[in-house]
Amino acid sequence: MNWYIAMVRMNTERQVAKRLNSLGFETFVPAQTETHKWSDRRKKVERLILPLYVFVKTEADKTQELKDTYSFIYGWMKAPGETKPAAVPDDQIQRFKYMIGQCDILVSMEAMTVKLGSNVRVLRGSLQGLTGTICICEDGPKVGIRIDCIGYACLQIAKSDLEII
Repeated sequence: MNWYIAMVRMNTERQVAKRLNSLGFETFVPAQTETHKWSDRRKKVERLILPLYVFVKTEADKTQELKDTYSFIYGWMKAPGETKPAAVPDDQIQRFKYMIGQCDILVSMEAMTVKLGSNVRVLRGSLQGLTGTICICEDGPKVGIRIDCIGYACLQIAKSDLEII
């Protein structure tokens, strides 16, 4: 079984995940808590890192059946030029979950157009031991965890906290 990326309607990601969980599927909706500040108050809200997408762990032959049976899934993410849904390896999802869970910096997704760079390991901080790829973006160097067919979950880390592996 691999992870596949279901495309869902806007603002239904959590409901779709809950429904699929009740049907016996393992799901993952990447979200991070952030504090919004207004002139009169502050509030913690969960921000979806990948709106419109739900990761679903299933077998490849069940993806079409899921799409045909449940109207809340309107498609599957596919690799460019492919007709079958793209599988995301479990280790990428586990590292992505770790990154989101351990990080006190906001995680962003970067398109696949970023240049692939050196593989690195974080030496210090809450993400110590995490391995990823250097992505050079417009606003400076970032460490990215590759998620097949979508891009990179990125965050900025000082170069002094990184080790090339």
